[in-house]
Amino acid sequence: MHTPTNQSIGKTASEYLTHLKAAGRSPATIESYETSLDLLVRLPDRRAALETFTAPVLDTAVAGMSGAGKPGGPQRSEATLNRYRSTYRGFFRWAFETGRIPRNPAALLCLARVDSPPTPPITPAETKLLLDAIRHSNDPLRHRDEALSLTYALTGLRRTEALRLDVSDYDAGKGMLQVKSGKGRRARTIPVAPQLASVLRRFCENQANREGEKLFPGRVPGHGLNARQAHARFQRWKTVAGLRRELTIHSFRAGFATTLHRTCGDVVLVSRALGHRDLRPIIRYVELTQGWRITLGTSPDLSNAARHC
Repeated sequence: MHTPTNQSIGKTASEYLTHLKAAGRSPATIESYETSLDLLVRLPDRRAALETFTAPVLDTAVAGMSGAGKPGGPQRSEATLNRYRSTYRGFFRWAFETGRIPRNPAALLCLARVDSPPTPPITPAETKLLLDAIRHSNDPLRHRDEALSLTYALTGLRRTEALRLDVSDYDAGKGMLQVKSGKGRRARTIPVAPQLASVLRRFCENQANREGEKLFPGRVPGHGLNARQAHARFQRWKTVAGLRRELTIHSFRAGFATTLHRTCGDVVLVSRALGHRDLRPIIRYVELTQGWRITLGTSPDLSNAARHC
């Protein structure tokens, strides 16, 4: 039963994020929901009453998020808008079911049918250009950005997986990275290539007394680099290096998968290396061409498969 509360949209959004944490949702999922909700909350005013969000108001808000017809503003893809729609559907359904609003304004908000475009892989030559641009600069954050970029390029980690690494997650002695907050809350261990180990060792030596902190620090002392900051830094170095505009941080992951697949031709190995349980997502990263070995049977042990590549 609904009891009028005049609760603000900002306060309700904060309570919903707390609910997601209590429900055991992963940090990456909560961060995605928080970003989507923040965009919605900033449209009217954080203090605006939750009940002011009727179905027409919500439809207008979501329609305006695409950025179409707004020169100079952010242009968002349907895939991004679908992420927003999914967040708002869950948020308003929860608000309705917990009696915070008398009706669910997102009940008829549907996801758009959209094919996710393949991620353009960054080539080894482009990675070298990017790293050279970072190394030859006088930017005070160049050592961190070099270490982060090379981590992406040589491990295939997802953006948030790398940003959530703690200093203690890197075992220099064993040459391993421990990913504790992977997609679906799955943990895995990643071997560190000698080239990356050298860069990480130099970077960590310049970052003494940071035990318990994030491996890649952000602007605020004691806090790690966030996704928005990482994106801005990548865009900066991409421009300096003169790389293709369509490349994103995710292109490192696609480039890692492409290079590994061209070496081995084994989609099971590539899928395991990327932290996937299902083989289908691998099509997003590599193009399966005739003549490449495709193993679709029982997944081999990753270490054994790697020795045959």
